[in-house]
Amino acid sequence: MNLRPITRDDLPAIAAVHQAAFPRTVASRLGAEASRRHYETLMTGPYRTVGLGAFEQDRLAGFCFVGIRHASECVFVREHAWFLAWRVCSRPWLLVDPVIFRRLGLALKLFVAQLPWTRTKLSPEVGGSEPATPSYGIHFMAVDSFQRGRGVGQSLVAACESLALQTGFSEIHLSVDTDNEPAIGLYLRMGWQKSSPSGEWLGLMTKQLLAGRF
Repeated sequence: MNLRPITRDDLPAIAAVHQAAFPRTVASRLGAEASRRHYETLMTGPYRTVGLGAFEQDRLAGFCFVGIRHASECVFVREHAWFLAWRVCSRPWLLVDPVIFRRLGLALKLFVAQLPWTRTKLSPEVGGSEPATPSYGIHFMAVDSFQRGRGVGQSLVAACESLALQTGFSEIHLSVDTDNEPAIGLYLRMGWQKSSPSGEWLGLMTKQLLAGRF
């Protein structure tokens, strides 16, 4: 297995693995092109996001995007507003999905806030600004279903931890679906811990690394 940085040529394969791994996300329901554009925004936007791919004989086995926490949705919506509107119009049944409806409401708020004549400052909770304290985390990670159980996820997580240390962070975080028991088990075996700042565990996990600083 070979780990290397992701390029634009890899994005169609990234989108395909994303849709298979996360079929309920908004990007997946809007189609493969929406997923591809989302990851392209992560790679080219004003962030320090690193995309890593695990390849087995030139076939994508898994991927991850890791870096400093940022408000990527704002840039994605601004750059692809008309495309997203067209995709929603071609799939009107999505409007009755409560998850999609909430995300579309957020997208509209972000878009309006970025118009030159309506510039407003949004809170970090809705993705309008960067967090005051930088934090390093795994934004997205997925493994091809045919490659699971072969150490792909473990290799990607280990690479993300190394990148966090190289960037000067002593802690790394991620968010996982609370029903994804295989992934949770992997993180726990690798020394990650569940974090419940509000008292109820909602999928946040963290790991303390070696001493470092931003």
